[in-house]
Amino acid sequence: MIRLLFFDERTYLDWLNDNYWWPVILCVLIIAVAFYFIFFYKPKPKALLVSDAEIDTIIQLFGGKENITEITKEGARFTFSLKNIESCNLEGIKKLGATGVFVSGSNVKLIFPFNADRIIEIVK
Repeated sequence: MIRLLFFDERTYLDWLNDNYWWPVILCVLIIAVAFYFIFFYKPKPKALLVSDAEIDTIIQLFGGKENITEITKEGARFTFSLKNIESCNLEGIKKLGATGVFVSGSNVKLIFPFNADRIIEIVK
């Protein structure tokens, strides 16, 4: 045990030398909590629900059910295959908040800012 030459009574360092276990446990707990938040904690995103009226509006912006031949979803991106691209209202779709609107031939690819998975069920 290390003791300073000019101190006769016990000091804080003497107490730490005798009770070395509690800082070790405290450090392990802090590291465990940090490890949890860095690697395992993922906040759940809020799922914005879309009503049936809003889904009908979206379908009408694409020219109706008869204009949509197929809808696929890849991650967050929706791909709409259309019969007639001219009947699609792209400006109205962008006003809904759709991002990444990309037109390729008769396909329209976009990302909705809300959960629009029910569109696939309704159109099929």
